[in-house]
Amino acid sequence: MSTINLKNNILATIGSKGLILLLNFGVVIFTAQLWGAEGRGIIALFIADLSLISIFTNIFTGSSVSFYLSKFGASKLATQGYLWTFIVSAVAGVIVLLTGNSQIALYLFIGAALSGFIAFHNSLFLGGQKISYYNIITVIQPALLLGFMVGVHFIFPSLKQNAYFLAVILSYSVVLIVCRMMTGKTTGKLTPSLDKETIKKSFAFGWQTELSNLLQFFNYRLSYYLLNLFIGTTSVGIFSIGVTISEAIWIISKSISLVQYSNVIKQGDTTDSRKETITVSKYSFYITILCLLILFCLPKELFGFIFGAEFTDVKKILILLAPGILTISVSNVIGNYFSAIGKLKILIIKSGIGLLATIVLSFLLIPRLEITGACIVNSSAYIISSCVLFIWFYRKAASCNKAIN
Repeated sequence: MSTINLKNNILATIGSKGLILLLNFGVVIFTAQLWGAEGRGIIALFIADLSLISIFTNIFTGSSVSFYLSKFGASKLATQGYLWTFIVSAVAGVIVLLTGNSQIALYLFIGAALSGFIAFHNSLFLGGQKISYYNIITVIQPALLLGFMVGVHFIFPSLKQNAYFLAVILSYSVVLIVCRMMTGKTTGKLTPSLDKETIKKSFAFGWQTELSNLLQFFNYRLSYYLLNLFIGTTSVGIFSIGVTISEAIWIISKSISLVQYSNVIKQGDTTDSRKETITVSKYSFYITILCLLILFCLPKELFGFIFGAEFTDVKKILILLAPGILTISVSNVIGNYFSAIGKLKILIIKSGIGLLATIVLSFLLIPRLEITGACIVNSSAYIISSCVLFIWFYRKAASCNKAIN
């Protein structure tokens, strides 16, 4: 891919992610203003549960689809991806049902299944270099969620936060229909087909990628569950607003790294792809600093005005999370580089070290410092895990350059 095309794809993806950011903020503001910190906490935990389930469904619907698309074809990958997603989502729903929350279990099962199906198609678009299709899907999803949520709430106000859960189901359903239409245009009709070699190799690739993501998930979200355990749902709601704003900044690095991921898959592990990774990492670093500086200039009262009186401490959360946000903005790019060249063990080790730090610091700090402790835990884990990745990347680059010379 030429430098011009790479930049165009990056700019287009950043543009779409910027729109997604605005739409997601609309969802966050709406839920916080209507249902307060406690309602927002319930929704944050639901989203975390969906993300956790998606890690398991992504074994057959995530990066393995992009990686093996040219070798095995879309139909074989689709059959195993859809079947696996349904099984995992059903098991997760049963587990939640056994905890006594039958209503959430149903929403979680349907939402996780639809999300997994959509993830397959997005991975198909990335693997086929259909970046524009990927961008379209990722934009209409939050737009539909916001629209359905507002509509359901005003028609059925007594549903409270359940309006959000229902909106998730409705929006995902529409997005899946659009995905199927786009896939039909690019790959033709998907026909059921199971193949042992495809399953074996997809699983071998997918579980390594998702094990890293599972470890990283707990780096990002263990604090939610521990805050809920030690302090209560309201604290999760307040903390989640700060985390949501912080992670929104990662939209830039994620946009860049997705394009870079697709490019590296095509180029392979070459000197040019490593140089592009370094260049793109610098872009991400500088833009993230700019975003953080803008946030720091905003008065804390503004956050209370936007989200509600319970959320005036959000700025403090942002300041405490800032060092970790900055390091992750760079490691997102480098991590996708290693994923694209199949060096998945590096990502697992990186995430494992970060999780170890998260667990130790969480039980030391969260019960004592509450939300402040959770901020310190997250930021510290981000920095530690990112530094492991940086060291590995630059050692690899140095060894390759030495071999060439």
